[in-house]
Order: sequence, then C-alpha cells, then structure tokens
Amino acid sequence: MINQKDTFETRIRFKFYKKDEFKYLSHLDIIRIIARALSRAELEIKYSQGYNPKPKINFSPPTPLGVVSLAEYADVLLDGGIEENEFKKRVNLKLKPQMQITEAKKITIKADSLMNDIAISLYGFKLCAPSSGENLLKEFYADIEEELRVKSDFSRSIFDLKIKPDKEISDIILLKLFGYAKIFKEENNEFFKFNNFYSFFGNWLKKYRINIKGVEKEELFVVRGNALKTPMEVI
Repeated sequence: MINQKDTFETRIRFKFYKKDEFKYLSHLDIIRIIARALSRAELEIKYSQGYNPKPKINFSPPTPLGVVSLAEYADVLLDGGIEENEFKKRVNLKLKPQMQITEAKKITIKADSLMNDIAISLYGFKLCAPSSGENLLKEFYADIEEELRVKSDFSRSIFDLKIKPDKEISDIILLKLFGYAKIFKEENNEFFKFNNFYSFFGNWLKKYRINIKGVEKEELFVVRGNALKTPMEVI
C-alpha cells in the first residue's frame, strides 16, 4: 500500500509577529527559529535537489532590527498534507509567546516568491505631541504632507502617508507611512530605507516638539492592478 503522505505535498503561507525582545533578532535568527519550530512540530519540509540541498521555505523582506513587526510572512513546502489550523496550532506550540503565527493558508495557485512580490511596507508611528501648543500642531499638520511627501529626500520612497490624532489619548498622533519595498520603473521610485528615514524624521520632528513614542511594521502589500492586497489575499 502506498503511503498517502508520499503522494502529495502542501504549500502553506503563514503570517507571524515578532515583538518584545524578539524585535532585536536578526533575519537569520528568525529563519532559524521558524525552521526549528517546524521541525519540532514534526512537519517535514521539502528540500531542494543537488549537492547542497536547502529547505523550501522563503520569507518576506527583513524587518529593521529593533522594530516590532506584526506582519512577517513565510511560504513553506511540506511533504504530505495538513490543514491550516492544525499547522498553526502545532507550530505555535513550539514557538515562544514573542513570536506566534496569526494566520495560515494553503497556496493553491502559482505564486511568486514573497521577496519578489512584496511591494509596499506599512509602518505605524506613534508620535507624542505637546499637550499645549495648538499653533505648533497646526503647523505640523500643514507641513507633514508637503515636506515629507514632496520636498524631502525620501519623497520618492514614500508611496502614501496618512495622519490623524488618536481618539483615546489627546497627546498622541498616529502616522501611517506606506514605503516602497520594490522598484517600479514606471513610478521612478526608490526603496524606502527605514533606518535612514527614522533618523531624519526624529530630527525633523524636534521643531514641533514632537517625539517618536513607538513604531511597528503593521502590514505588507503586493500590487494587483491598481489595488494593494495583503500576501494572504492573493493566494
């Protein structure tokens, strides 16, 4: 009798986060942790052929060191079959609370690699504004779109930005910045370099007496037609 596991394979895309002290892990550290968790969960990863076989697992672009990420993605090819919920449950049992899978989905279509397909990274900045100084804040709101989006050295690397006050905390401003993670010849754009922008932005905010209280990578997007889709929405 033929073992059913040997007759098919399963490709799964999964989304996970890294937070707290895990935000200081390098991309290579994350790859090792995920690969070991898959192995300890008794999931058989398919390997490439040849002299130096490698596991068939690929990841989304690296997150800057020290940044909390709610949107890490990986694709893995497994020998045999497993349901998405069972995959998520088994792997999470082998991971620390600081890194957990939040979503898993089978890939049933031909999909480009995450590294090639990811086009936009969304970063959420939490800014702490002075409790007094209405005129200063008005100037800040007026300047941020024009100076950052149009005049700054980062203008060609910013796809979009949105800003609004926090509804619950009066001195907090929320900035959503969509940065390019891919070059589009027709857009004449540039890669968004987070570390360079973070340094520039922190200094730029000083004239408004605003500080960066926190930042997270909130999501990744691919482009389909004229729309942004998450990596889970396109498989």
